[in-house]
Amino acid sequence: MRSAPLPRMAALAALACAGAAQAQINGFAPGTGTLREHKLPFTVPADARTPLLSAVLLVREGEAPVYYLSTGLGVPRFGIPDDPGAAAWKVVPDADCAHLETVPLAEVKQPAVQAVTVQKNPLPMVCAAAFEDSCTSRDQQLRITTTFQGRQRTARVGGGFFGTEGTINSTFYTGVRSLTIEHLPTGRLLRMDETLKDNNGYSAPQTAIRYLPELRRVLLLGAATLRGMPQAGCIVLPGAEGGAAETRPPPRP
Repeated sequence: MRSAPLPRMAALAALACAGAAQAQINGFAPGTGTLREHKLPFTVPADARTPLLSAVLLVREGEAPVYYLSTGLGVPRFGIPDDPGAAAWKVVPDADCAHLETVPLAEVKQPAVQAVTVQKNPLPMVCAAAFEDSCTSRDQQLRITTTFQGRQRTARVGGGFFGTEGTINSTFYTGVRSLTIEHLPTGRLLRMDETLKDNNGYSAPQTAIRYLPELRRVLLLGAATLRGMPQAGCIVLPGAEGGAAETRPPPRP
């Protein structure tokens, strides 16, 4: 049986705690293909968390929806306060693709700003989570696929977070795992490769891929790494005619 997928950071922590001998997970390399990936510029306020760790996408609905990322926000209805490193950013489309603009926490706490729930997320919840799988966005514009070419072996390893709770079967992979983001109407795509060398953990970038259909943008929040550092990327999707998408930012609400 194939071992359950482990997100990159959880996998690294588990392997470190267990004293595993296999190589550290490298993550996906920056992408190549017919969809161009741009840098996603942003700044991080002092003592704040990076938006690359954000698993929360928020939106202010309207004729031109405004999207936000946040880290460390509390949950008032459960009495959970904001984290000391809480911060928020607005996604601002620009001529290249987009950038993140730091905003006060009060802006994302307005009643009109709501979290994008599982039911409203344009991508299925488990998209890009499995070792090998394929999913399609709810609007049928994007297909995101993970594939693997290589070999695998099964071995007994220590169970539990610290590797001391008995042993379990785990699958180790050696080869290349690919993440492909394809724009279905045009067939244009971006491919990122992850090299695995006798690893039993791997990247699961489902919360790192944010599809903003109204803006025709895809944000890649740490889906790729370069020299061990997570990268922030942005894709402008082609327009309806198959050419470049309109890059003029929508009017401010």
